[in-house]
This record gives sequence, C-alpha cells and structure tokens, in this order.
Amino acid sequence: MEIASLHRILLAAILTINVFAFAGVDPITRVMTAILVVVLAWDLRKLPAIPKLHRWALVAFASLAILQLLPLPLVLRHLLMPGCSEFMNTGWAPLSLAPWATVQIVASATIFLGIAMTAARMASTRSGLPVLLGIIAALGGLIAILGLASEGGAGETVLLIRENTGGGGPYGPFVNRNHFAQAIELTMPALLVLLAASARHLSRKGQNKERPIVFGLAGAIGVAVCIAAVLRCASRGGALFLSFAAIVSIPWWLRYKGGRHWPWFLVFLIIFAAAGTFAWTNIPVLHERMLELVAIEGADGNTRLDLWRGTLDLSQRAPFFGVGLGAYRYSIGLDKPATGMSVLEHAHSDWLEFLASAGFAGVIIVLLVLISFGGALNLKTVRRLRFEYRYPIAGLVIVLIATALHEAVGFGLQIPLNRYLLAVWLGIFWGIVSKQTRPHTTREENSP
Repeated sequence: MEIASLHRILLAAILTINVFAFAGVDPITRVMTAILVVVLAWDLRKLPAIPKLHRWALVAFASLAILQLLPLPLVLRHLLMPGCSEFMNTGWAPLSLAPWATVQIVASATIFLGIAMTAARMASTRSGLPVLLGIIAALGGLIAILGLASEGGAGETVLLIRENTGGGGPYGPFVNRNHFAQAIELTMPALLVLLAASARHLSRKGQNKERPIVFGLAGAIGVAVCIAAVLRCASRGGALFLSFAAIVSIPWWLRYKGGRHWPWFLVFLIIFAAAGTFAWTNIPVLHERMLELVAIEGADGNTRLDLWRGTLDLSQRAPFFGVGLGAYRYSIGLDKPATGMSVLEHAHSDWLEFLASAGFAGVIIVLLVLISFGGALNLKTVRRLRFEYRYPIAGLVIVLIATALHEAVGFGLQIPLNRYLLAVWLGIFWGIVSKQTRPHTTREENSP
C-alpha cells in the first residue's frame, strides 16, 4: 500500500464509519473521527490553496472564537451584550454564555477544516477528483439503501438497532427524516456527476465503452434510488429543496455550444418514473405532509415562526458578537416561547441560530464565504471549463442551494455526517479553484 494513498483511505473510512455509526451523533464516534482527522492532518504535509475570501472567513471565525473565550471586564461586556446585563457575573468573564460549548464548536470546526483540506488535496489532482466523487456517490447510494431497508423500524429504532432518542421520525442512520433528506442532498449530486461524465465517454469504441456504460448505469440507478428514498422518507424540505436546486443548476451542466439535449430529458424521465414507482406507496404520506406545510410544529405545538421570533429576540441581546458559538441551547431559555418541560436545543434554522450565536460578526463571515462562492461559480466562466471540472461544480451548485434552503428551516448540519459531507464538497471547490489558476486547464476542449 502506497503512503500517498493513506489520506484517501482514511477519508473514506471516516465517512463510512459515520454512516454506519448512526450518522456520527454518539461521542465515541466523534472521538474516533477526531483521531483519524489528526492522522490526516499529519499526512497532509502541504496546505492546499484556499481562496482568499475563504481564508479571511477562517481568520474571522477563529478571531471571533478567541474573542468570545477571552475574559473581559464587566463594563465591556455590558456594551457588547446589552440584553444580557441583568444576569452577568461581576468581574472578568468570557463573552460566551457557555464557554465549554464554544470550545466544542471550535473543535468541530477544526475537524471540518481537516476534512475539507484533505478533500482539497485530492480534488487538486487529476486522479484524486474522480476518486473523491466516487466516494461521495457510493455513500449516497449506501445511505439511500440503508434508509429504504430500515423503514420497518420507523419511529422506534435507528437502523433497526439503536433506540431512537432524537425525538423525530428516524430514517436510515439518522434520528430524523429531514436529516436523512439533507444527506441525500449532499451526496446525490456526485451520482449525477458520475452519470454525466460517463455519458461523455460513450462515444468511445469497442471495449473502451464498457467502463462508461457500467458507471453510467450505476449512476442512473443510484440517482433513482436516492430520489425514491427522499420521497419515501416524506421529508417536505428534502423533496422541495432538492428538486428546486436540481432545476436551478441546469445551466451549469451545459456548454455554450448548442446541441441536442433531448436524450437527457428521456434519461431523467426514465429515472423519475423508476423512482416514483418505487416510492409510490409513500406518496400519499408526503402529500399529506405537504398540505400541512404552513403549520409546521416545533416544541409543544409552537410553530417554527414562534421559535424564530425567540431566536431573533436572543440575537438582539448580543448584536455584535453573539451569545457564544454553541451557546444557543443554554441561552435560548431567555426568549423561547412557552414549551412546558420541553428543552429547546436548536432554532430549527441554522442561519438564525448562527446569527444569535455569532452576531454581526457572524454575518460578515457568512458574506465572505458566499461572495467567494459567487465569484468562482460565475456561470459564464464555469460553462467554459472542461467537463471534468464543470460537472463537479454543477453538482456543488445543487449542494449549496439545497443546503442553504434546508438550513433556513432546519438544523441538518448539526449532524456530524452531514457536516463532514459538506466539508468534502468545500474541499472539492478549493481543489478545482486551485487548478483553474493554471492556464492550461481553464478552457473546454475543441472537440465536438
């Protein structure tokens, strides 16, 4: 075994372990993941290229965490957190209302960064990028199959093994069907990339056709199984956001040159027909849940709107630097709606939760990240790239849109497996951007 391939094996192992270990929610799985990421960091040797705005965002995030953990005098804390003055400790204390939770978030962010840098290392090489996409595609098919296979234990156990302690409707390795749907949103685009890339090689002759045919069929079957799993799990957000993101991403898959695209419509018609047939018995459940879309319940009958109002009120207590990364669950009691004995741990909107946790500084961090994505994903530039780079970027567009929409009404990225999958896509983005700085890889081939 070559030492150079160690990072590929370890990355695949991290993701696979988290799939089977109930999406990585248990402490022992998080510890194992952290140890493997340390080994990945040791094997990294050289830091990959990271876009400038993303580097600034990382520096800003680290600076925010340090500021929240530094002991500050009472008078300064009164200025920065005016809404928390009535219960502040006297003397010097951190801005974070839960310092240990902030340390945990920093640790999670470090693991996220380690996975992203390993993925960037792979994506920056010609052989590593398809391997990386293949890993994600295989995981997508695996997650979908586990979800379909474990339907008999819905509401009772996770993967028919683990007791459901999450309070939601479990599906596959997740304690909540919405988290499962978000995992599909993070993996199915890789299957689409596999399918599209295989189709490009069907013009080969003789035995050279066998490989793209096999991979193309695998990609098509995987996409059909993933769509069926999303429909059967009855996640409203999963069905809506994945469909919307896939439709919006269509221009990123195509070149400027004209041509017949009708065969693709036929291919996807067959895929959707197969998926719909497989999910047919659960379509009525999804339909009923869609009709209740405006009455989404939160804790003890409160709607998400009630939870969001409380989160916005909490953000106004510490508008500049927030109440502390990870401190939301310990501070929302100040403004949460009446939920009786229920414990509110998340805002059911990670965007609003981050606003309350990081304040205006968090808004700046998010803007830096989004602006960097927007510049690199410019449609005019992307459509001139070689297909082996254009297709992964088109898949990334689906991931970003679907994840952004789902995070507006949920908290799927609080689940370790989903967080690690997003880190891999971020690494793919970094790797491709670093390669596009080389002049010889920036244009599409002249071949028809």
